[in-house]
Amino acid sequence: MAVSKSNVAVLAHEPIRIGSGGGFWGDRPLAPVDLLKSDDLDYMMIDYLAELTLSIMTKQKRRDPSSGWATDLEIWLAAGGIDALRKKKVKLVTNGGGANPESCARMVLEQATKIGWHECKVAVISGDDILPRLDYLLKNGEELTHFESGETISDNGAEMMSANAYLGAGPIASALEIGADIIITGRVADASLLVGCMLHSAGWAYNAFQLGLTRESPVVDWAPKHITNPLDILAQWTIAGHLIECGAQVCGGNYSNWDEVPNLATLTLPIAEIYLNSDVKITRGRGGGGMVNRKIVAEQLIYEIGDPEAYITPDVVVDMRNITIEDESEDVVVVTGAVGKPEPKSLKVSAAVEGGWFASSSLLISGPNALARATACDLALRARLSALEELEIYTEFIGGGVTLPKNIRQQLQPILNPPEVLLRWAVTSPNRQNITEFTREVAPLVLTGPAGVGGYGARTKPRRQLQFWPTLISRKSVESLVKIELLTHLHITPESERFHFIRKRTRGFISRLQDELDEREWTRPIVKKLGFERNDSIAELTIPKEKEVEI
Repeated sequence: MAVSKSNVAVLAHEPIRIGSGGGFWGDRPLAPVDLLKSDDLDYMMIDYLAELTLSIMTKQKRRDPSSGWATDLEIWLAAGGIDALRKKKVKLVTNGGGANPESCARMVLEQATKIGWHECKVAVISGDDILPRLDYLLKNGEELTHFESGETISDNGAEMMSANAYLGAGPIASALEIGADIIITGRVADASLLVGCMLHSAGWAYNAFQLGLTRESPVVDWAPKHITNPLDILAQWTIAGHLIECGAQVCGGNYSNWDEVPNLATLTLPIAEIYLNSDVKITRGRGGGGMVNRKIVAEQLIYEIGDPEAYITPDVVVDMRNITIEDESEDVVVVTGAVGKPEPKSLKVSAAVEGGWFASSSLLISGPNALARATACDLALRARLSALEELEIYTEFIGGGVTLPKNIRQQLQPILNPPEVLLRWAVTSPNRQNITEFTREVAPLVLTGPAGVGGYGARTKPRRQLQFWPTLISRKSVESLVKIELLTHLHITPESERFHFIRKRTRGFISRLQDELDEREWTRPIVKKLGFERNDSIAELTIPKEKEVEI
């Protein structure tokens, strides 16, 4: 497919402006619309994925094949976001596709057709999900060793429920270079969302096409010949992405000196301004409160950083030790000095394995000697469940110094006398019945424990537990796929609207029925059969497309 050369000349005189639409799935859903309306942007990036988000989305997708993506995306697109993207010609790049980028893209196309944006090109980037290929990978030498325990997945024997490799910026840049307006990805590294935009804007993606390089090639090799320090430029772009990927956090949210931040109620979102010489400026949207200064940016710089000498991303390894942060003017901070090292030989994989069952519950104990009475409740509950050898009980006395280091808590114990304590339990077990027994013993403590106990809720249901399994996989074992879908029309008849409604109600009923049946051991075969029939018998509504191109 032909590609068009980026307008690098523009970049030389003025910065590329990339806004962040939020920091996680569950952030303020309409904030991206406010940023689009108040400021001029070239791109908007949104990182919706935390470490375990994909395992949750995978679970949702198993229940409903049309789900498994960040639903907040639909909320703000439908509330004027899709229209603002079109009118202001802003490219959107987001990993909100989660475990189901194809279904998420169909939603985006539906929103586009509602405003008559029939030429909207939506790119779907996949290939991060390695779960379908797990057996093949294990047979061909991939051990997927746990970062901390050193245990391989084969030795552990647990069922892997989700496994997604962190893709880099190459596929995003490739999709932008062939004309995508909106890019929906699965697990792409946070900072790589911005790096992909810059690879396109700075002409690196065009150069890669000219050289015949693939999107799996090291992006440092994409640099035009006149670039003498490509690794350092990649490092600067990566730092820019890292600084704004948590949304309003770099505009004063979660700031240590929070009382200095003006108007937290309308905290605005950040914008990275990036120049051809790789200078990075961090500022914020004009439509709300908050502030950007050297201290706030410095806090965000070290957020989630293990080794400042080696901040590892799929595109480059960044050495942060010589970074300089300076206030240029009000709400404008200049960041320079990041040093780049070659990309890592492996990609990180965020995976989750089956971890048995869990539940949590709590009681509120108020009045004199609240901590002592809460302790008595905990001891009574543990005694009543002592016969359940596989049950593990974790107790927190919230209000009694639970967040303090143990030695400090012990020193303060004689003077701790909180007026109320929230007693919270979390329990785990490989046996579901053990969890059920726990849930039955919480409420009775109101009448069979110390005085002044209340605040309990209904019995919580046992839930399957997922355990995080961080690991690495060789780059050669992961290959991304870029697919462009161009919508020409989407005509939903009254009959198909009724079909959507019936399908949604049917899936909801089946999910509830499965939950009930799953509580009984003798119905497990029925549950498995029901799940199979549900997935196969409920058809998917297809969206007419003019063109579908796989790159």
